[in-house]
Amino acid sequence: MTPVNCVSPLGNDALIAYWLGELDEAADARIDEHVLGCEACSRRLAQIVALADGIRAAFAKGVVRAFVTPAFVRRAIEAGMRVREYRVPHNGSVNCSIAPDDELLVAHLEAPLADVTRIDALSYVDDAPAQVFRDIPFDAASGEIVLAPKLAEVRTMPSHRQRVRLMAVDASGERVIGDYTFNHTSHGAA
Repeated sequence: MTPVNCVSPLGNDALIAYWLGELDEAADARIDEHVLGCEACSRRLAQIVALADGIRAAFAKGVVRAFVTPAFVRRAIEAGMRVREYRVPHNGSVNCSIAPDDELLVAHLEAPLADVTRIDALSYVDDAPAQVFRDIPFDAASGEIVLAPKLAEVRTMPSHRQRVRLMAVDASGERVIGDYTFNHTSHGAA
């Protein structure tokens, strides 16, 4: 292996695509050869794999709340995860619950995202103070924000109502782009 300092380091995007198996055969072989001979890039690849494993374990335990992409949800389903999905229309509501064998819970919030560059979200459960999530990731072309709540937390909650407000943020200030209500029935509630 080459010393820890690499003269032509591979970018994180290339290492991630390599690890996910998203490269064509030639690019895969080129990175494979480089990583096998380069200690620095091999270590970075190992860090990416460890991070991904940690994220996967945290999701499996239901201890992560995240705003994710539709592609993330597709990959979870393709990987065999039991995913419960709810689609909530713009400024709408949904009756929802979770089953004991669900491994991931997601809500697709339909939203007008054209010309939006930054979104903050406020989440209210019943009358508790709002949780604020700043600069959440989104794909404007998808027309939706995808929320994956902490599954372990949702499992322990009684029936409740949760509201999520999406705010567009730009140089002129904030504006509401959508309000969503979840009428959650706890598992086993009548």
